[in-house]
Amino acid sequence: MPGSIRTAGSCSGKRASSTIPCSIPHASSETSRDPRGGPARPCRTRHNRTGGPVPDRRTVSGIAGICQSDGRPIEKPLLERMLAQMVHRGPDGHSLWSDGPIGFGHARLCTTPESLRERQPLADRTGRWTLTLDGRVDNREELRPALEAKGLTLRDDTDAELVLAAYECWGEAAPLHLIGDFAFAIWDGRERTLFCSRDPLGIRPFYYTFDGKTFAFASELRPLLDLPSLRHAPNLGMLGEYLSNEITSLEDTLYQGLLRLPPSHSLTLQSGRLTIARHFQIDPGHSIRYRSDGDYAEHFQAIFTEAVRCRLRSQERVSLFLSGGVDSSSIFGVTQPLAREGTAGSGQLDLYSIVSSHPAADERAYLDEALAMWGTMAHTASLDRWSPVPLADQIRQFQDFPDSPNTSPWQMLYEMARQRGSRVALWGFGGDEWLTGDSGHCADLLRSFKVRRLLRQIRQDLALSNQWGGGGTGGLDVLRWCLFPLIPSSVKSQIKRRTLWDVPRWIAPKFARTIGLQDRLLRRMSVPSFPTIAQQEIYGQMVSGWGTLENEFCNRFEAHQGMEGRYPFCDRRLIEFAFAIPEEQRWRNGQTKFVLRQAMKGLLPDSIRQRQSKADFSYLYRDSLAQERAEQTPKSLCLTRDGFVHAGETEQLYRRCAQGDIEALGPAWMILAAERWYSMTFASAA
Repeated sequence: MPGSIRTAGSCSGKRASSTIPCSIPHASSETSRDPRGGPARPCRTRHNRTGGPVPDRRTVSGIAGICQSDGRPIEKPLLERMLAQMVHRGPDGHSLWSDGPIGFGHARLCTTPESLRERQPLADRTGRWTLTLDGRVDNREELRPALEAKGLTLRDDTDAELVLAAYECWGEAAPLHLIGDFAFAIWDGRERTLFCSRDPLGIRPFYYTFDGKTFAFASELRPLLDLPSLRHAPNLGMLGEYLSNEITSLEDTLYQGLLRLPPSHSLTLQSGRLTIARHFQIDPGHSIRYRSDGDYAEHFQAIFTEAVRCRLRSQERVSLFLSGGVDSSSIFGVTQPLAREGTAGSGQLDLYSIVSSHPAADERAYLDEALAMWGTMAHTASLDRWSPVPLADQIRQFQDFPDSPNTSPWQMLYEMARQRGSRVALWGFGGDEWLTGDSGHCADLLRSFKVRRLLRQIRQDLALSNQWGGGGTGGLDVLRWCLFPLIPSSVKSQIKRRTLWDVPRWIAPKFARTIGLQDRLLRRMSVPSFPTIAQQEIYGQMVSGWGTLENEFCNRFEAHQGMEGRYPFCDRRLIEFAFAIPEEQRWRNGQTKFVLRQAMKGLLPDSIRQRQSKADFSYLYRDSLAQERAEQTPKSLCLTRDGFVHAGETEQLYRRCAQGDIEALGPAWMILAAERWYSMTFASAA
């Protein structure tokens, strides 16, 4: 995967937690270094005889809908216009359904054999429930017999039928029984109730707006922006998060009145009352303990193999985007025995990789070893031939924040895969998030008085930090890893508030006070009481604003490239396993992803399985900054004119970039991208 450029201030190979600044980046080789701090994955219309738009075959599916809570009939032309804004998501057709105050739209992309027989929106036999689904069910083999045991008779084997039957059987608890990526809406005509839900990680997006009378939703922002009930104004609080390079909100967008349904949550609208509730939560009391490393590795391999196998379901070719890192290579290693056994699905598996002549980003040696082990080949595209897509073009297309510089180059692989007839791409995203471990394990060792192990761990962590270029500072790191996590959260919040810890210097102070920026940056999602600090920190990454936003941007990117991304490491069963095992299975003796590396013995070359280095794509950010800045100075920014950023501090940030400071690249690029979005969307009318 393209990975992300991690700052030296990030921790666990992910965005650093707001509770503790770590200088050791516990990143694996799979994730490149991203100055924004979060994982960056990727992220034409002709006309028919009647003059209407006909999409080409570039898409993931999409949903849209309108519900009038006051009982008025919906305006069908409005729903039609919303669906037309997602024409790129429906290469296999578009369909509408309405009944008085409710209407659904569906943009259809067929990526599985069952989806060829699927028609949405879908009603049950009685006509009471109607569904529109953007998603995929990965536990079909367990779900179908479970439903039949409850007395339900399924009309077919499509995913939409399974989801609708699950709701008929379990009601609002239905999402708990679904493994896979999904966003859906169900209308109960008898109870006049709308129920909407989103998968645990928010892989599939769900945007909505509600003014007390009209509720509307869609898979993208753009269809909602033209609603007459929506006031077109910027959400300055969310803009402040972007400018701070710290996304904490799970619900806000850059537009006032446009919201996102958080991952793992469901929404219910009845009689004008909207409620949102969590439907899935990691069980902090669940633990898995074995006598040997081999038992953990065997259990992991069984879950991981199933997570890969069920995502190979396709009626056409399946693409695997392969780097030389351990995560995507592990998917590759698992697919090869499946293919030889004939259990890898009906689609043929093709391999695609990006190569670069830039020394820091060159992973060809590892890639070649993996391919040689299994006697296969990969299609490659060179970053040397890539020209960045101008930010202005992306903003006009998305009406939203643009993709990061290390995302858009993957368009080359998507085009190659699409030309060979593929609609599905497997990615290695997720391995860093659940399996890398966290520096909080040092605090756990101190809390349990395991001093000898703690001292050994600190030595290994400092060595690893230096190896990865973390720039460790010795004693200060020890304090951060060992003591800071043990301070009560309320005390840490007070320390940060008194020192203005989380408000960047380039943010104009008056603007920060007006939007309550410090409160926004310090807020954290409610975290269950896990047995260890490391588990709590990993969970914090799972529910982070960065992770959710990047999943949405990735889906948006794929929608415009014509592919459906699938992520075996994001299988709920694997995540639950990763949280339940001891920290030593995630991180041991200076080695991250210990259980994964053990499970991949015999499936990967040892050079990849034991790899600790990582690719560096930070030069893509430097190139983007150089291309976009031109003669623009901080004083000339609309963001400066309107009092959002401080010109002098912003100039200092750009100066640091010019001097090669990787810590400054992410914030500088975010300011530049935010300037492009704000100036094109709102500043011209100011």
